[in-house]
Amino acid sequence: MPRRTRYAIGAPCWADCITPDLNGSRDFYSALFGWEFVTESPDYQLAVLGGEIIGGFGAAPAGMPPGAVWNIYLATKDAEHTCGQVGRQGGRVVMPPVPVGTNGRLFLAVDPSGAAVGFWEGSRAEGVVLADEHGAISGHELRVPLAARAETFYGALFGYRLTPDGEFEIDGAGQARVVESDQGRPQWLPHVGALDPADTVRQAVELGARLIRPGREEPPVLRDPWGAEFGVVAAPAGGDRD
Repeated sequence: MPRRTRYAIGAPCWADCITPDLNGSRDFYSALFGWEFVTESPDYQLAVLGGEIIGGFGAAPAGMPPGAVWNIYLATKDAEHTCGQVGRQGGRVVMPPVPVGTNGRLFLAVDPSGAAVGFWEGSRAEGVVLADEHGAISGHELRVPLAARAETFYGALFGYRLTPDGEFEIDGAGQARVVESDQGRPQWLPHVGALDPADTVRQAVELGARLIRPGREEPPVLRDPWGAEFGVVAAPAGGDRD
């Protein structure tokens, strides 16, 4: 199994789906990818595949907009410092750093392009443990109207550099695909690996999802029955990610 034991600072390290229908969302992703769920608190559960953690699912708090969303979190060693940098670089903090039990601290922000993004200061080096195989997160995407504006912001925070083929890199290591688009809201979203992406898209639509990007030039993107968007990509070849 491809396992991650550590994450570079600035790398996407965690993903969770916040949904108004926790049971319904669990059933959808379980049927599509074989995920199982472990209760961490009354309103938050860990998604597990083959006994390894691949992300989280949380119940939307009362008063939130009626829809689900996938959140992507970037690794930081100092949440307070990064939080200050977000404001100085033109972002907007919507929830300042808060502890998450003994696991670490997180905060939530909106970048200058309008994309929501989380930041995670973990007590351990790992976040998502299982990655890059069928049913596990196998990449990330940032959809924004202007890639250069995103590069300025994330470059100042973590040294992100936009390559000519549209990928964010840190020290030469790819972190996320950047897609310039003025269609839909700016956002980070996960790409989930699949042995047969076309068949996975078909199954997702049968389960009630809607295909919102066919995937001719970029990976297909689906919107689940509650509104959370995710991409589907061919699962990479195996190999440890230590």
